[in-house]
Amino acid sequence: MADFVTYASLVEGDEFLHPPALFEVSQDAVNRYISATSDSTPELTELDADGDKIAPPMIAAVYVIDALRTRVGPPGGIHAKQQFTFHRPAKIGETLYTAAYVLKLYQRKGRNYVEMTTETKNQAGELITSGMITRIWGKE
Repeated sequence: MADFVTYASLVEGDEFLHPPALFEVSQDAVNRYISATSDSTPELTELDADGDKIAPPMIAAVYVIDALRTRVGPPGGIHAKQQFTFHRPAKIGETLYTAAYVLKLYQRKGRNYVEMTTETKNQAGELITSGMITRIWGKE
C-alpha cells in the first residue's frame, strides 16, 4: 500500500479531508508568522471592535497548506495555483477547521491535475476563508 493518495483514488466531488484538519490560532503561531513575513500591519497589534486580536489574513496559507499535508500525493507534486476569499479575519484563540473537496481532475501535457476547493470555519461554524487550489499530482 502506498504512503500517499493515488490519483486513481480521487473522485470529483469527494471530500478530500475527513475529518477537517484543525489549526489553533494562537498568539505564538501569529508571532511566528509575523516574524517570518516581517508583517508590520498596525491592526495586528490592536484590538478589534469586539475586543479581540486578529490574525494576519495570509496566515490562511499556513493553515490550508498544513491541512492539505495531512493527506499527501506522491513525491514530485507541484502546488500550482491558489486563491482565497476572506470572509472575516481569524482571531487569536479560535480553532479553525479546514475541509477540502475534489472539484476537478484532468490531464495536461501528460501530468495529472487536481483542483480542490477549501473551506475554513471556526469552532462556531463561522466561515473564515474559502478558496481553490490547483495541484499537479506527483508521478506514481
